[in-house]
Amino acid sequence: MIFRRVSTHLRPGSALLGALISIGLLGCASPERTATNFCRQLALEMPGIAEQPATPEMIKSTVEHYKNLQKVAPLQVEADWDALTLLMEKASKIKASDPASVQEVVDLSYASEKSAAAASTWVLATCGVDISTGLSVGSFSVAPEVATTDVTTIDVATTLP
Repeated sequence: MIFRRVSTHLRPGSALLGALISIGLLGCASPERTATNFCRQLALEMPGIAEQPATPEMIKSTVEHYKNLQKVAPLQVEADWDALTLLMEKASKIKASDPASVQEVVDLSYASEKSAAAASTWVLATCGVDISTGLSVGSFSVAPEVATTDVTTIDVATTLP
């Protein structure tokens, strides 16, 4: 009886409006996962990431910076950033007096090594930031003879004008 009364008061347009509002709210709830958004967020988070955490509060803050970036990580770097964030979370909860806890973080560190390298390379190429140091490398050009070699890493400090 109550259902019939409610359904007679709802108009088809009301249901459509409600659905559109729901979709709109869901669209606003998650930021767009683009390289541009990631780099913008990185600029905000980098000071906290580059700083060496010395207290439990700083460690918690660093993990939050990684999580904030995780929310906007585009598909190209998402899995690698997820691995880094998980490592940071586990490392923040390590119990130094518990060998199993220490070993878990060590194992996860080794397991996420390729992800860390891939994320670092992607962030450097996309955002122009070395996440290991927090330094912006800006735009630079590599000499043609260096660009055609089989060198896997480039010492940015020596290639900058």
